[in-house]
Amino acid sequence: MLTVYRIDKGGLAPIEEKDITPDADETYWFDLQDPTADDRRRVEQARGVRLPLAADVSEIEATSRFFADDDMIHMRIWFLDRPGEELERHPVAFVMTRNCLISMAWGRIGVFESLRKSHKTGRHSERPAVVLIRLLELHLDKIADYLERFYDQIEAHWQWEDGVTQDALDQQMKQVVQLSSDKHKVRFVLMDLQQVMSGLSREGLVPRGLRPRFLGLQRDLSSLLQHSDFVSEKLDFLMNMQISRLTLIDNRVSKILSTVALIFLPPTLIGAVYGMNFEYMPELKVPWAYPATLAAMLVSAIAPYLVFKWKRWL
Repeated sequence: MLTVYRIDKGGLAPIEEKDITPDADETYWFDLQDPTADDRRRVEQARGVRLPLAADVSEIEATSRFFADDDMIHMRIWFLDRPGEELERHPVAFVMTRNCLISMAWGRIGVFESLRKSHKTGRHSERPAVVLIRLLELHLDKIADYLERFYDQIEAHWQWEDGVTQDALDQQMKQVVQLSSDKHKVRFVLMDLQQVMSGLSREGLVPRGLRPRFLGLQRDLSSLLQHSDFVSEKLDFLMNMQISRLTLIDNRVSKILSTVALIFLPPTLIGAVYGMNFEYMPELKVPWAYPATLAAMLVSAIAPYLVFKWKRWL
């Protein structure tokens, strides 16, 4: 789907696609959502540009994420969204010229939906870069919300509770693994965004009026990277703690089984002795041999149990 906006001071104004010509002096944002071949063709004809394919947007090399050619800036950025219980990454390609920004997004992305509804780009500017800056601001705000939520969820699992069942620990471990997966997606997206912003800064492509906002984005990105590292450390520690708790439960089960085996070992030994088929065993002829053997087996089973309790091994 293709939507065209004229970039005015402080906002966006939807316009008809037929009103655009390649030599128009106004600035525009061509917003392509899940673009079809026909959408690509119309934009390429309207602006005289060549748009990337979906396969090109997923390449991770630094030279593929940001480059310039023929007075055009090409950027590839991963955006995050949470349509369900886990985060999803969506590729977005940007092509920016002197008076036009073209975005190609695959998948529904909340950041783009917010800008489409509000039509507000922030401080007054009619440059195409203002749309990109606004999208990145919304993007970083969303990532900050994700990191804050991760921290709160980690704190919720931080308490060491006695008597936790195996099923409860398994469920907690599943949640921790999901947290770890989402956190690594956030880290990946932040590192990807860092490459693009470094390219914009290095090439001096941010208009003077937008530089204060761009510097604010760089500071936010740096702080989010540091916070992401901190969350990673807490998450790693939480993962190790959960594994330790599962190991303790396994050790308790092994301890019980070992104790039961040791308690029944002396009676088993006595039974094995009197179960041997020797011809001469005097005790077999004595009337009290059977109850005496049972008593010996009982004492030999109770004695280790009492010793273990006295040593506080049980």
